[in-house]
Amino acid sequence: MTEDEFDQAVEAIRQGHITQRERRVIAAATFMMRDLCSVPDDLEPTLAQIIEFIDSLDKPFRGILKQAADDAKAEKHTLH
Repeated sequence: MTEDEFDQAVEAIRQGHITQRERRVIAAATFMMRDLCSVPDDLEPTLAQIIEFIDSLDKPFRGILKQAADDAKAEKHTLH
């Protein structure tokens, strides 16, 4: 996804409009939160926490999040 598409996905998450694209971003953000912030695997972050986490990321980490969401899409297509 492009930078604009990623930004649109983040805005859609803020507004509660969750499609497959936004689910990939949420999944990638949750994974990063668990890895970077020591969030336990059994704790599901709220959308507000996910947005707060995304907003806290600097540009390089936002790029990593975008790539992780893209990789999730590519992985899903190779599994089917």
